[in-house]
Amino acid sequence: MQTVNLDNSSSTLDIIDTLQNIMPDLDTPYSRVSAPNNHPTIELDSNSINSILTERQQQPDAVLRDISGLETVMDGIKILHQQLVERKEKIIQSMTFHKGLGSALWRLPTEVITQIFHHCLPEDKCLTPASNLAPMLLTRICRPWRNIAVDMPSLWCRLHVDINIRGVEQEEDEEDEDSYNSEWEELESAVEVDRAWQRAAFCYDSWLERSQGRPLSLVLKRYHSTKLLADLLQPYSNQISALSIRIPRRVDQPQLLLEDVPALQELVILETDVSDIPTMAQCISHLPSTMRVLDVMESFFDARRIFHLNPVWAHLTHVKISLRDPDAFLHLLPLCPNLFSLTVRARFYDQRTLGSFTHTNIQSLYVSDCSSGPPNPLAGLFDALSLPNLRLLEACCSYFSAWPHRQLRNLFARSKCPLERLIFSGYVPVTGVSRAEYIALIPSLDVVVNV
Repeated sequence: MQTVNLDNSSSTLDIIDTLQNIMPDLDTPYSRVSAPNNHPTIELDSNSINSILTERQQQPDAVLRDISGLETVMDGIKILHQQLVERKEKIIQSMTFHKGLGSALWRLPTEVITQIFHHCLPEDKCLTPASNLAPMLLTRICRPWRNIAVDMPSLWCRLHVDINIRGVEQEEDEEDEDSYNSEWEELESAVEVDRAWQRAAFCYDSWLERSQGRPLSLVLKRYHSTKLLADLLQPYSNQISALSIRIPRRVDQPQLLLEDVPALQELVILETDVSDIPTMAQCISHLPSTMRVLDVMESFFDARRIFHLNPVWAHLTHVKISLRDPDAFLHLLPLCPNLFSLTVRARFYDQRTLGSFTHTNIQSLYVSDCSSGPPNPLAGLFDALSLPNLRLLEACCSYFSAWPHRQLRNLFARSKCPLERLIFSGYVPVTGVSRAEYIALIPSLDVVVNV
């Protein structure tokens, strides 16, 4: 940056004063003659007029030189102003820094500061690289704090990838998706797109590099190219242990995001197009034996699609899934012998007699009935199940219907399970008599009704 000597400010004012006083005198004996024919008494001297014209032709060059000089002075004043603003900021920073030296924070051991940094992190499952939030904010306070934060891999193991090339905040709904796609299509050139992607990729790559090989938990929310995103994540693929994916419409090859993730333990499909389900099911079936948690609540599965995910089911301990029919439920359980927790959103349209099945490991079961009307199709399912290790059951109904309390009590009696808590929510009708019957069956049971 060009510098300006602050001591020259007085000479700058002198220059400005001089420029104000160098306006040329343009009066001549003919200045008031607007039309020579109307002033016959004025004698016109051609030599004098030619001399005036010659002088006028030279004067614009002189004025242009003066304008150039004035612009130079103005540029100098702008630079001087910027220097003064920067000097003020540095003075304030210096004051803040030296005031901070007296704080007890400077005498805290690094181990204590790292614990404080952990408590500064947002409670979100994954973190965004926002400059006003930890951990990015911690790198902007002072150089010692930056060095500590950058060298703490535990601060950088959770990341929410939301690459909005336009940089415009959007609501997270269907309209947002359409809006985002339309904005993307309006970008002026491939060069602009590439530059925006490079900036975003550099930001996320810097974040991931700071994780220093630790297990990563990623949420992939919004992106325009699956291949570019997969290439970005490839150097860290061995670290990815938890992955939540939203697959936008019109994005090609979504399966690239599930290839080569040998350490993956948890997968959540936040959203996917119906046309992508077969491809994604095939990819899920090839996931490694490290898998423990699978959440596919956003797509409904029937018995046929359940088998498409084999053999990953055998490794899972926690499953969240939406099912179209009770047969799919009973087909799922034998495939998941190690299942500990099961969450099912059921959309069953008929009530049928099912073969009995016992699952000895399930301890937590959440069933949400979103079917369209009576009779409640869960009755047949409750009649077929035995869950001898069940400790928590939560039941929710999204419509007014007769709830199969009798079948549910029979399930508990048949299973002889150590049930500790029974939670009803939504439109499940629970009378005082029903509550008393459950407690009579299991005296220590805690029955909770959330209206």
